[in-house]
Amino acid sequence: MGEVLSKGGSKTIPSSQKTKAEKKRNLKESAMMDVDEHITAKSIQSTIDKRVAQLLSDKKGKSKAKVSGDSPNHRINTLLMVESWIALETGKACGKASESGGLGVEAEATRKRSREGTSREESQGTARRRISIEESEERFKGERQGELTVSSPALSLRDDESSFRWDHPLTYPDWLLTVPLHVAQRYIVARTPIVVLESLRYRATIHEIECSLPREIGLHLSVGFKYMLPTKFNTDLIWKAWDDFVDRLRWSCFWKAQALDGLEDDFDPDYYVRPISRKRCGPLDWAFEHGIKCGGRAIVSMVSQIPSDVQTGGSSTIRTPSPPVSVLKSYLTSHELVVLATDKNLGCAVAPRSWIVDKTYSLLNSELDYVELDIKDVLSILRQKVRVMTDLSQWASVKDVQPQLPDYFMSQLSEDEDDLLRHIPRFYVIPKIHKTPTAARPIIPCHSVVQGPAGKFVSKMLRPVIESAPFIIHGTKDLSLKLNKLSLPYVKLDNGVLKRLYIVSGDVVAFYPNVNVPLAHDCALAALAHWFSLQDNISVDKASEYLHLFRECLSAADDNLLCQFDGKYFKQKRGLAMGVASSPDLANLYGVWHELRSEVLKSPDVAFYGRYIDDVLALVYATSETNAVNLLREGVQFTDCTLTWSASNQFMPFLDMTLYFDKSKRLQWKPYRKPLNHFERIPWISSHPLYVKKGTFIGELSRMATLSSQFDDFADACKEVADIYIARGYPPMLIANWLKQNYQTRWDTRLRETSPPRADVLVLKSEYNISWDFFNVRKLEEQMKNGWLEALRVSTFGRADTIQDLHPAVSKTKFKNTVLTDLRRNGGTLPPGSEFHPSMVGEGAYGQFYRLDKLGLLDRRFLVSKKRTTEIIDLAAAWRKSVLTRHDRQVVKVLHRKDDTDRDPSHQTTLDMWLNI
Repeated sequence: MGEVLSKGGSKTIPSSQKTKAEKKRNLKESAMMDVDEHITAKSIQSTIDKRVAQLLSDKKGKSKAKVSGDSPNHRINTLLMVESWIALETGKACGKASESGGLGVEAEATRKRSREGTSREESQGTARRRISIEESEERFKGERQGELTVSSPALSLRDDESSFRWDHPLTYPDWLLTVPLHVAQRYIVARTPIVVLESLRYRATIHEIECSLPREIGLHLSVGFKYMLPTKFNTDLIWKAWDDFVDRLRWSCFWKAQALDGLEDDFDPDYYVRPISRKRCGPLDWAFEHGIKCGGRAIVSMVSQIPSDVQTGGSSTIRTPSPPVSVLKSYLTSHELVVLATDKNLGCAVAPRSWIVDKTYSLLNSELDYVELDIKDVLSILRQKVRVMTDLSQWASVKDVQPQLPDYFMSQLSEDEDDLLRHIPRFYVIPKIHKTPTAARPIIPCHSVVQGPAGKFVSKMLRPVIESAPFIIHGTKDLSLKLNKLSLPYVKLDNGVLKRLYIVSGDVVAFYPNVNVPLAHDCALAALAHWFSLQDNISVDKASEYLHLFRECLSAADDNLLCQFDGKYFKQKRGLAMGVASSPDLANLYGVWHELRSEVLKSPDVAFYGRYIDDVLALVYATSETNAVNLLREGVQFTDCTLTWSASNQFMPFLDMTLYFDKSKRLQWKPYRKPLNHFERIPWISSHPLYVKKGTFIGELSRMATLSSQFDDFADACKEVADIYIARGYPPMLIANWLKQNYQTRWDTRLRETSPPRADVLVLKSEYNISWDFFNVRKLEEQMKNGWLEALRVSTFGRADTIQDLHPAVSKTKFKNTVLTDLRRNGGTLPPGSEFHPSMVGEGAYGQFYRLDKLGLLDRRFLVSKKRTTEIIDLAAAWRKSVLTRHDRQVVKVLHRKDDTDRDPSHQTTLDMWLNI
């Protein structure tokens, strides 16, 4: 009766039903918004246990519970019965999930935690919530007694039990729309699985800059940039990954089979330019392809057994609520708000477009740093950049410095001037919320600029120089290792003067803009030349060619950096080019050049000195803080730069650690928590696989161990990390289990200086998808290796001398007649016309075969590498671009039309014309 037929015979939904559905959807969102962000399993479970006990008590001694439909308390009694029944069924569902290996493991852990008890703080919160629930029930009874009449429709227990689903508002009973909002919300929350309620703990506040967000928008955005959106169940990804894997493996084996003995592979992945399209490699010899066939059969077997349930992949996991992306986009773009990362990684922040524009222009209007250019000047600089990169490519090709460099230097060039203009980096700012008032840090992403390859070449050449340079701190682990090797007394007597050990921190103010670029280039060139002079395996001629190319790339990368904002173009006037790959390395060597000439750093009073780009740390013996600061202020100076210093004989934050003196006046260090940090870790509701979440947690434990000199500090830091992850919605017992299994190992290996050797692996490349949860890469590895071993065993049939020279596993492999039949049917192993190197070919009873064992295929591990899919940070970047560029499109069009009037209409720009060839 609720459906109406249109003229065409199709069914339409009446407006009343649409209105009701919309109200139910709003009710669901309201209920999820008002869930206590500190809700615990104990508070929910205690309420459930109480109501189940009440139900059982009411039914004790009775064969059937009867409820009169005419009673004004009819709905109240039914509500209690339904709540109890759903609570019991929820427990059963969680148990089944646990058995199947889904999220039920976490649910079971949560229930166990509730039985074992929680902290005092959680217990207090539980008591408060229990009182609140009881009060609301009493209030609900009073309200219903006054509002319900005998004519109220009967509530069917079966309907509520069988159809209600918290995540499907259309299954909500209609009477929920007639009761007070807080009652309806509690009804929904009481029927929501515990795992879901706990996953909502992540909801908190975010940083707001000159704006005020609605509560629900702020709570949704607090999921953080690392939240990954769910993707559809897609087994095609497995087939695509397999097809790509086979083609890459064939090409790799093909080229290795033709290489001469001892020929060093000069391929450098840093200079790899991905081709627009890749020619497929044809089949190799029979033995290789036999292993591929075995792998294909394994893929077919696994994919055929994967469940076809699109939503959950066949597992019994409990769905958790996701942030409404369309709602966030609509609100942010319509109100011209932008979600930004914050300086020092303190969590995401929301700022209006006007704030970003004001802060950006306050930086770009600095006559000392930037100058605005018209479109003609911009095109002129771009032509010059294209010409320089083309010359570098041609020179590298003629000198044959490295075979990949010619294509690499040309990789960002384009014949379309509009395309080059689009790749001029867009200037934007991120807020410094730790400053009062909120300041802005400039960001110029130069990943796609014309001169980008030149900057990356410079950075790569300077990498070994930086690693061997003194004074440079390469990260917090490097600093921990260096501090751990120190043994410094707190006081010392120097010519009758008692001096204490002070922790001194320094900062190079606005380092990049104030660097003297010509001097920085000379410092880097001299450092690289010195490094070459110490290398015995590089000839003088080759070193000279590299130095010439290095010098040219320095100029190409740092000269005339362009950026754009609000339809206008700007050029950086001074300092190192922001955003270019080589700038951190040049700044580091610029500092080293000055530090090596400082006599103060050779003083015995400076017990330690190190610098992480623009942050300086020193341990200085002095009579006072002022004396310690003056010693470094006068002795360490960088040309055209300003350094600020502070000292303390108690504690000092530096990077992510706090250095302090303990009660025995020994130097110690522990993790440093930045003020205003929102700790936006991957939330539990994110679609990242469980092993990624676990790996992130364990990685943070390793980092805490590295940042701690005392086990007690490490233990405190581990507790804080656990609290952070629980606050992001992770099941507490799961976190406790991860912590118990890994904390000791992380502590024991914190000072290991050498990284474990990287395993040689064969990789299937894909993206995160639930279909991969049902894929067994070990099974694929076993099937393919067995196939190769069987093929090699058959290929060497009757040749004892040959089989002894192969991998030991070949002789242990069982001989299979079916494989021999397949070999005979194919008429041999190597295809005719093969040009494999003799060392890669073996002689068998049925002809030559490819020595697969020499490629290491039988010893290499298989793994699946999955890249992330869309995260909130990707959407935020797109929304930011939409908001910031909406107003300047017309400006760009006007500038282009104005420039077009000066051109010959018949003139079509090409790369040769750009170069005036």
